[in-house]
Amino acid sequence: MQSILVATDFSDASLNAARYAAVLSRKTGADLTLLHVFMLPTPVGEMPYVMVSAEEIQAENERQMAKIAAGLEGIAGRKIKTLVNIGMPADEVIYQAGELNADLVVAGMRGANSALDKFIGSTTAAIIRKSKLPVLVVPAGHSYESLHTITYATDFNDAMNEASLRLLQSWLSIQADVLLQVVHVQRPGEELSETQANGKSGLQQKLGQALHQFFHEKHDSVEEGLDQFLASHPSQLLVMVAHRHNWWHRLLNASHTAEMAYRTDLPLLVLQDK
Repeated sequence: MQSILVATDFSDASLNAARYAAVLSRKTGADLTLLHVFMLPTPVGEMPYVMVSAEEIQAENERQMAKIAAGLEGIAGRKIKTLVNIGMPADEVIYQAGELNADLVVAGMRGANSALDKFIGSTTAAIIRKSKLPVLVVPAGHSYESLHTITYATDFNDAMNEASLRLLQSWLSIQADVLLQVVHVQRPGEELSETQANGKSGLQQKLGQALHQFFHEKHDSVEEGLDQFLASHPSQLLVMVAHRHNWWHRLLNASHTAEMAYRTDLPLLVLQDK
């Protein structure tokens, strides 16, 4: 891992994610960049409105970013780069990650209190959906913990891209003897299809000498099955692969990855299959 980009909106959740990324930067030696994206305020109706120039907003945001970076450099053990840009937050994060040739995008997650929150979506959810790079979602209030066990949830149909596979391997090498728990949640009475069995065999070959175990959890709900598994098999990181779906498919079919991003108490590393 050479480069990490952290998206921050100055919220407690995003600042917490930045602290997590700073520890990760120190452990992996990766460069760390903090990015804040803002949109210019627009007046609504006839409400009184005090005009603030883009230059003034830019300067204030840069001041805040410099202060945050200075506070994290002691944790990261290196100089932290900062970027402040105008734009649509998720789109700008994706663009800047490409420009920086980042290996990982880090963002915080506050969770969702209602179905409406999930329907509207958060910037983090949009980043997960649009990114071609791995995304690490850090839940609010979660601090970095030494890695002993990583849980990889898979249906054996996904085929992570090479960049994602390399990143997973780098996580496994952060500390010695990190165990990768590969868990598949399936409905009671359901068996692996031939495609899934082949996928499992292919994954076994890709993991090579990495310390790993396979588990099969029985549950009608993927999310509840994962909750059940994690309750009895503690981990410091959950890994899932995001599948590419069109808009209509996303509307009709809830994404297991997005759902776990909202509900999990663990950092979630979202890998890509394309």
